[in-house]
Amino acid sequence: MAEKRADKRLNYFTGQLLGESDFKDEQQYHADALMAHNRNVHTWGIAQGLHVEKSGKKNVTVSMGMAIDSLGRQIVVDQLKEVDLSTSTAAKLYLTISYSEHETDFKEGEGEKGYTRIIEEPRIEYDPEKPDEPSIKIVLAELAYDRKKDLLESIDTADCIHAGNVGGDIEANSIAFSIPTDNPDRTGLPTMRGFGGSKPGIEVLSQNTILKGDLDVSGTLAGTLDRDMVGGDQIARGSVSISRMRNVVGSGTAEIGPRSEAKVEFTEPSTKHRFFMTSVIPITPDSTIEWRWRVEREHNEFSYALVVRNLSKKKIDVEFRYYEIME
Repeated sequence: MAEKRADKRLNYFTGQLLGESDFKDEQQYHADALMAHNRNVHTWGIAQGLHVEKSGKKNVTVSMGMAIDSLGRQIVVDQLKEVDLSTSTAAKLYLTISYSEHETDFKEGEGEKGYTRIIEEPRIEYDPEKPDEPSIKIVLAELAYDRKKDLLESIDTADCIHAGNVGGDIEANSIAFSIPTDNPDRTGLPTMRGFGGSKPGIEVLSQNTILKGDLDVSGTLAGTLDRDMVGGDQIARGSVSISRMRNVVGSGTAEIGPRSEAKVEFTEPSTKHRFFMTSVIPITPDSTIEWRWRVEREHNEFSYALVVRNLSKKKIDVEFRYYEIME
């Protein structure tokens, strides 16, 4: 018997006699091709949807969507699935989804009889233990149960694995991050999209963006500092337009004699204009000060001096802080 190969497909011609095995080979060829595509182009995990939500006191529902396992099989949920958790007594449950198939549509009549279809269905289960093969039994959520109140307490999806791209680059005009939203038209989702023109780039649309770790910017940082971010004492009106922001922090304390003036900090000479967000306060009780930045010029270079004047009749200590933005 000739060996069946995944790279061979049926070649039809007039008068050819086809049997049961030929049609099975035809189906298997396309199934293998789809699984090979999924294995080699996508990583396993949740591809779309499959959101888990509470449904009553003891049940959860799984929304429509699809997952891909590590064999490349597509696990499709085409209607809302409700899962009854009442039979479990564990405080923590892992809700999983996996691929299953079975024969259906039994036909009996004259001649041969048997099942005429094979149905592919999702198997949704829960277990107190994490699955041994998470790439086959894909976790949809971690469920916490309050057994004293006999209620489902929380649904945690933070550690769920989502399907992605295997190696190489992703080319797209825009990427919308699919998350649960109350808007049926999906507006308000975080989105990244490219734009053209003389200076093509990437635009990020997000109501809340969090960066964890160090941020290294090479190039120009342009934009607007929010007024509340800078402080009303330093900026009376509007926001501050900035470019090439360099975060320089200075702080310290100084002692100033009665009715006298002193430099408490100064910068290195530079040709660049600078802006300072500054705070200087007297830390000696019953004392008053005035402070300002003084610009000193030598040739084409400027240096900035933080000058504090003691208006009190006694020697005082001051504390100062400043943040420098260099254009």
